Amino acid sequence: MNTGKISARYAKALYQFALESNSETEVYESMKLVSASYKSVPQLREAMVNPTISKQKKADLLIAAAGTEVCDEYKKFVDLVIERKRESFFQSISLVYQDLYRKEKNIVISQLVTASPVSDAEIVRMRKAVENVSTGSVEFETSVDPDLIGGFVLNVETYQLDASIKGQLRSVRDSLLNNNSKNA
Repeated sequence: MNTGKISARYAKALYQFALESNSETEVYESMKLVSASYKSVPQLREAMVNPTISKQKKADLLIAAAGTEVCDEYKKFVDLVIERKRESFFQSISLVYQDLYRKEKNIVISQLVTASPVSDAEIVRMRKAVENVSTGSVEFETSVDPDLIGGFVLNVETYQLDASIKGQLRSVRDSLLNNNSKNA
């Protein structure tokens, strides 16, 4: 069976279950933390596919990865996933659940990456600019990447505005390479 299909089925079932108990937002917050845990702790993925780790230990890890406050619906779902031996799909399930939730709640994801830290006022200004062109509510994240050298990169859903020096240098390099290959 396809990994995407399995993850989508479990995520949809969880969303319906959470919706019925009015806890879809709490589960969403837990799934965001789980995704971040998978990203920052690669050993979590390894633990989920390791047959020598007990079911209880895997469940404890998934609950701990979701933060200190997890709702009963999330715990029940973890138990179901572990019982059905689908824990290796949990990272993908968490991502699909987040996508479902955002689609249903009309939430737009936006990320601002800057070369150096920016003021809170600047973040508010950028967030308002994104909110003015978005049809839904905005989840706005910020991060710093010194490799940009200067400027910023603004991602809104699938769109990207690259106003960084790194991006401009890449554009100049590509242009020069393209001209050289035409002249050769």
